[in-house]
Amino acid sequence: MQDLKNKVRVLIADKSSYTRLVLEDILNSEKDITIVGVVPDSDKLLEQLKETKPDVIVADLGLLKHDNLFTLKRIFSELATPIVLLLHQEEHTLDLIKETTEIGVYAVVFKPEGQKNFPNYRVLKDELLFKVRAVLQSELRDAKRLVNQVPEVSIQQQKHAVSKQNVTADTIIVIGASTGGTLAVESIIKQLAPDINASVLVAVHMPAGFSTTFTKRLKEITPLNVVEGKTGLMLKPGKVIVAPGGRNMVANSIMGNAANLRIGFTEDNNTSDEYPSIDLLMKSVAVSGVKNVVGVILTGMGKDGTVGASYIKERGGVLIAQDEESSAIFGMAKSAIDSGYINKVLPLSQISYFLNKYVLRQHKVSSTDSNA
Repeated sequence: MQDLKNKVRVLIADKSSYTRLVLEDILNSEKDITIVGVVPDSDKLLEQLKETKPDVIVADLGLLKHDNLFTLKRIFSELATPIVLLLHQEEHTLDLIKETTEIGVYAVVFKPEGQKNFPNYRVLKDELLFKVRAVLQSELRDAKRLVNQVPEVSIQQQKHAVSKQNVTADTIIVIGASTGGTLAVESIIKQLAPDINASVLVAVHMPAGFSTTFTKRLKEITPLNVVEGKTGLMLKPGKVIVAPGGRNMVANSIMGNAANLRIGFTEDNNTSDEYPSIDLLMKSVAVSGVKNVVGVILTGMGKDGTVGASYIKERGGVLIAQDEESSAIFGMAKSAIDSGYINKVLPLSQISYFLNKYVLRQHKVSSTDSNA
């Protein structure tokens, strides 16, 4: 039997007895999830929340809306707990995003259309399980972090006029390196166009603490906005985000919009001792809904980045590898090249030129499409 401490503890709240039964069956069938309560109204939700202290609440928007989201506000202020919200597509408005993100909603799941009285929730099984489990991997599982980080996300979202607008850059560039990688990354970053219409994520194998100094160094050589990764950061155009040493940084979707990304962290699914994991970072961006993805694998020992490159290749992204002559250690790039995933093998001096040209071309195409 799996240790209860390693299970995701879920509290279900829905007015419909049918929905409660189906959701409980879906979640209870998983070995790593346990149901700590099933409630039909907001009063019992608050009561059970205090008694069971779950990791995540799966709740119907309709149950929470009858009191103008007062219950949701109490949950956030009294015992902050991440919430996966069930709602209909037409309810997913800008005002709702603003209000619910500010008070603890971690993710949304759209209810299946048709069959109003008995919707087929089982078609949502994979999405529901993914989002419930994601809470366990996220820093937002911790109540204090939830209170501190959620406002940052909501402030960023309030700057946009409609809920479906993409606040993430259309193009995400993921750069991965290891031995000799700091100098290689510096060479690329300082030559990127100051108005590049892309967000750049950097993962270099290094211990905790070293990335802070590295980030400061990058700030000195480029007008781009260089920051060290932290939970909730938006992947905006012109921003360079450096993965903290010793931690696995990933990109997570916001409020059910797969093209709207923020920074998160996970310690799971990394089978090596290489941190930050380039594979995990590349995979998280590749499986998102962002329009264009570019992977860059630089100098370094080992094979980290090859698995991530496979995901970028599968989704139709572009992959660049540093050539042997300009690499301090021709290991990671060679592994990706030998796997057949790489589109371009370039000397270090030419990589930034390629990136600038690629992003500019994609931006022109996007502008043409929007004006058509």
